[in-house]
Amino acid sequence: MFTMKFSVIVSMSLTYLFGAFASNLTTDAVVPVSGTNMGSIQLPNGDTRLYYQDQHNGSIIEMVISNAFTIGVFEESAVLVPSSQVRSNSPVAVSLVADGDTFIQVHTFFFSPENVLSQYYWDDVLGIQGGPNCLTCVTNKGFVGVAGSQMLYAMASSATSPPTLRVGFVSAGAPNTISEAVNTGSGWSVASLST
Repeated sequence: MFTMKFSVIVSMSLTYLFGAFASNLTTDAVVPVSGTNMGSIQLPNGDTRLYYQDQHNGSIIEMVISNAFTIGVFEESAVLVPSSQVRSNSPVAVSLVADGDTFIQVHTFFFSPENVLSQYYWDDVLGIQGGPNCLTCVTNKGFVGVAGSQMLYAMASSATSPPTLRVGFVSAGAPNTISEAVNTGSGWSVASLST
């Protein structure tokens, strides 16, 4: 009888104890994300920005996370690029311009529905810039990528003043190689990889 009472008490205690642990696991809910392609950057202070194309509405979403997932938390998300300006299943590439511990610009690149290499960016002075009427964006140059291509990369170097931005893609004008749109501060130009 003593053994039976002891096992019932232990069983109830373990249920209570592990039940409490299990309920704590649900206090940190996962953040639902339904994306196709994504890019990310880490700011000098450790903050993370993720950019992905929402698979339901086609817009590009910016997510703000306070640090690496192991120690950071989701803070907010918002539409950066409206779906009307993004090709379905567009790749997304992101680059960061920083000066020491200060981030100056975050650039997000993608393809428009017409396969035009496109850009939105955040600037520490100007705020968000982008869209078909953005005069400083690569979008304004009309560089066309190969329809359906998933090849896209972005780099930024703060070693030069002003910073250099480089965006690689497969151009409709040179479909058998990689082309690169480059901005060294005096506007965008494009060149294909050559020997």
